[in-house]
Amino acid sequence: MSLYPTTLFHFTSKEFLYQILESTFKVSYAREKIIGPVNNREFAVPMVSFCDLKLSELKFFLNYGKFGIGLTKDWANKNGLSPVMYINRHCQLMDNLISGITGIYSHLSLVENINQFNNLNKSYLNVMNTYRYIKNYEGELWRQGRLENENYRFADEREWRFVPQLDTEGVAPFVGISKIRSKKQKEFYNNKVNQIRLNFSPDDIKYLVVEKDSDITELINYLHSVKIRFDEETRNRLASRILTVEQIEKDI
Repeated sequence: MSLYPTTLFHFTSKEFLYQILESTFKVSYAREKIIGPVNNREFAVPMVSFCDLKLSELKFFLNYGKFGIGLTKDWANKNGLSPVMYINRHCQLMDNLISGITGIYSHLSLVENINQFNNLNKSYLNVMNTYRYIKNYEGELWRQGRLENENYRFADEREWRFVPQLDTEGVAPFVGISKIRSKKQKEFYNNKVNQIRLNFSPDDIKYLVVEKDSDITELINYLHSVKIRFDEETRNRLASRILTVEQIEKDI
């Protein structure tokens, strides 16, 4: 027995769920802001996010869309996903981390030997990589430029992330927030990671979630149209694992 389920869920819109089923997950840049008692840092990271919640808890986590897919944790482990580290914004640890990484970066400009620079640069990136798996325990929740919650508890999401390797060719592991504020800027950087896929097989799927009953038939029909990925046996199996938001909110 465990407090945690054996499934990770990803929620989105109907359009994007269908795209995921047809061509798997695409990586995109997400804006992140981590805050300490004094220091803060804002940036964007290429990723795909999931939540580590049981079916009975999903009713509290439908902010990102009414359509979703649940995949096994065995699949997540094989693909190198990891839960994020939640740190209290009032904790000195966050300030120390931000200051430490800023300090390493400042040393880069002082190094003249190319080998030392390369070694220090690799060390900096390895430490910076920690940023890609850190989130405040709670803080302000912004969506589309609007403040939705002044003290949202991000830890309730129990987020897991897939992020590309640091040395992935042509991919910036971090982007300064000033370069990705507008929709056009974000599209520019997302195009740079468009070729990266987080693949799964039909056997990795445990659940599919749709908004309402009428969406079930539409989804089954769509699975029939994507014959290259879903054979008849798989379609029948997945049809029995489709849940609706109404079921989750009322019955689970």
